[in-house]
Amino acid sequence: MSLLEHALEYAKNGFYVFPLSIGSKMPAIAGGKGHNDATIDLNQIREWWKDNEYNIGIACGIKSDLSVIDLDGEQGVLSIQDFKPFIPKTLTVKTPRGWHIYLKYNEELKQTANILEKVDIRSEGGYVVAPPSVVNDTTYAFHNSTIPIAAMFTVPDPLKVRERKNGATPSDTPESAPNWVSQALQGVSEGSRDDTAIKLAGYFHGLGMPEDIIEASMMSFANTCTPPFSLDELRKTIKSAMRYPNVTTQRAEIVEGVHQDTEEARSLTAMIRDWIEQTDTWWTTDELDNELGVRTPKDKNLRSQALLRLKKSNKIRQHLSINKRYRKEDSEIIGLDYKSTPQGRALDIRWPLGVEELVQVYPKNLVCIAGSPNAGKTAFLLNVIRLNQDRMPIYYFCSEMGTHELRGRVELFNMPVDDWKFEAAERSTNFADVIVPDCVNIIDYMEMTEDIWMINRYMTDLVNAIGNGLVIVAIQKKEGAKYGRGQEFGLEKPRLYLSLDEGRAKIVKGKHWAQKNNNPSGKERRFAIENGAYFIPSTPWQDPQ
Repeated sequence: MSLLEHALEYAKNGFYVFPLSIGSKMPAIAGGKGHNDATIDLNQIREWWKDNEYNIGIACGIKSDLSVIDLDGEQGVLSIQDFKPFIPKTLTVKTPRGWHIYLKYNEELKQTANILEKVDIRSEGGYVVAPPSVVNDTTYAFHNSTIPIAAMFTVPDPLKVRERKNGATPSDTPESAPNWVSQALQGVSEGSRDDTAIKLAGYFHGLGMPEDIIEASMMSFANTCTPPFSLDELRKTIKSAMRYPNVTTQRAEIVEGVHQDTEEARSLTAMIRDWIEQTDTWWTTDELDNELGVRTPKDKNLRSQALLRLKKSNKIRQHLSINKRYRKEDSEIIGLDYKSTPQGRALDIRWPLGVEELVQVYPKNLVCIAGSPNAGKTAFLLNVIRLNQDRMPIYYFCSEMGTHELRGRVELFNMPVDDWKFEAAERSTNFADVIVPDCVNIIDYMEMTEDIWMINRYMTDLVNAIGNGLVIVAIQKKEGAKYGRGQEFGLEKPRLYLSLDEGRAKIVKGKHWAQKNNNPSGKERRFAIENGAYFIPSTPWQDPQ
């Protein structure tokens, strides 16, 4: 059965499901609400999974009538040993690192992280990865699929959430808290998630909640943000809030608008807004302070207030990993007059190994070639040039080779150097700034040494710059790995994602099928490289053996 078929089967049995990214535990719906998107609507499920073999998430809690005890590794199993008599014989799942014990929903089993060492509770506000999803190349699998899900009638005290100092549990928080807390716990967008996270953590810390309870309270928030917080990110944020309570409280007050909206603050906000309008690139608070003469602590406090107001009103956007870096929000929408546009035609482009037999590419598409060391990544790209240089202008941006090495590589082909028709340039960064529109632009390769999770942002910039042309991006990957640098974060934008290992090519993603009813995704082909130049196939394109 396919993952779609499994997702449909779960829904038919009353489990609310939603898609997780391929090979990941993270929600796949861009701008979605994580587990809050979960549904039993079969048509919606078919729509989500029709083009991708997404992993499956099951929303825990009342809707699915499900609570799950999550045991992480051997320590998780050891931690639960004394309480096994309380746990009935029930459905269990083998996970990549441990076990999921499925139980009927029990309100005493509250969504909690590390309630015992390496033991989490997944319940209302949380979700689990469902079989047969794959994470870290390991498949989630039912251990005893014929056993029904049992009810845990008595919950031992160690599995109950510890009370806060004021006697309330995390589940009580939204009802007793200000409105902004309840709203924030539903998840926020990319531009405000970091500030909201520190604000929430500071609020809970101010109530006297211990660190693990704060974590449990914020799990739903973390999973529904855009992009979602990883567990490590969430824990770092909580630790920061607990380490600097005064700073956190001040920051939360600023965001909430507790500080007086003075004429001085409004004036500085206007100055900053005018300055920002003149900038089209990323800038830092230090650069802004120097330009506007912000010197005193009072002025810097007012500047912080102004920036937070501008963020809240979606006028500026903060860098996802660099705290003091911002840019102007680009909210302009360019309409697509698709009705008066001529019927789209695939680009007449040829590929080594005959990839065009299975996958078509169109103007404004991005292709990703993820290659392991010595797999023939550069040879593949030079073959793309050789096969298409008479069809479209080609620009080749090379980050590794100088002129002598590049000439040596093209001389491996049985054709005079003068017969090559492409422009070459040495380039290692900021490719979107030099993309030549309406042509084939080849990037060999995109270096991702840090912030690799931002690869989709860089690819989006390339697509926005390419016009009606094509951009082909090469990235590095480990031998045998499915994805290149950036993992599944780099899978969204490419319409063709090809993985190259030594002697083997795999179509990880082929969005536009060249043949009706012949899905190219997952197909592989064996090959040899002759003379360091030509790709010689030894098998047809076929499903993995």
